Parts: sequence; structure tokens; C-alpha cells
Amino acid sequence: MRDAPDFRDAMARLGSGVGILTTLDPIGRDCGLTVSAVSAVSLDPPLVLVCVKKDGFIHDAIYVADGWSLTFLAVDQLEVARYCARHRHPGARDDFSAWTTRRTDNGELIFTGGVAAVECAPYQFVDAGDHTIAIGEVVRVPADMRGETPLLHVDRAYVTPGDIVD
Repeated sequence: MRDAPDFRDAMARLGSGVGILTTLDPIGRDCGLTVSAVSAVSLDPPLVLVCVKKDGFIHDAIYVADGWSLTFLAVDQLEVARYCARHRHPGARDDFSAWTTRRTDNGELIFTGGVAAVECAPYQFVDAGDHTIAIGEVVRVPADMRGETPLLHVDRAYVTPGDIVD
């Protein structure tokens, strides 16, 4: 596309929630990635999608993982969003000891200060240009999330929700 920068700028205007995708790499190390391209797909079965850049460090790990989790962040979790958005190479090591987490039954991390989370089993992978659409079947929605106000991302900035518009 000749106007790729214009397309990127246009999509930056679409506000979204901020999530952290977590999984374990093939040797059992924690991996986390800040994501905003997340969507519900189906209620029956319950499916959610997340878009992952093919040359990103976490891409190959989701293909071999037994599952992954998505934590939807609260406004006071801005630092974990920034940490997981940093550039790193495949095989890089993440250290999440600075944040309150717990493990799922499959071993991935959930950031318990988030506003919501879903635990997923792999369902389908779809090739989509320079990204892969990873579709997960939701196997659990944790009830122990403590966050109240969601963290949002729009215009390449993290923001808090504004006034409700009816």
C-alpha cells in the first residue's frame, strides 16, 4: 500500500483497551506482550482474538503453548503496559516480579490488578499479512481481578476513560 503511514495514523485514532498477552515459551519462561488488537469473536464457543506481529518475540511461543492469557489492564498498571511494549528479540527474558500476578492452571501469568482477564486454549491461527491472528477458546474468566478503571490507548498514548456520552 502506497499510503501505509496514513493507514497506520488512521488506525491509531481508533481507541482500544490495553491488554497483556502472556504465555510460556518452549522452555517454560514467561513472555508478555502489550496488545490492543483484541476482540471477542464468538459466544458459543467463547472465542477471543489477538493480533501478534510475526517477527515479534512472542509470536512463535503462542504456536507451541498449551494456552495463553489476556489481562485487560487498569489505569494504575501503566508501567506494566510500557514494560511489555518494549522492543525485544525472540528468546528475550521477561521479569514480572514488580507486579502482582498469579499463575493459571496452564502456568501463564494473570496480572490480578487488571479490570478483567481471560484464559485461552489455542483454537485457530490465521495468517494475516505481517501479523498472525491467534484465536483462543476462553476456558476461564478469572473472578479475582481487582482493577476498576480500564487503561485505554488512542493516538499512540495511554489515556483514562472520559465522560460517558449517552
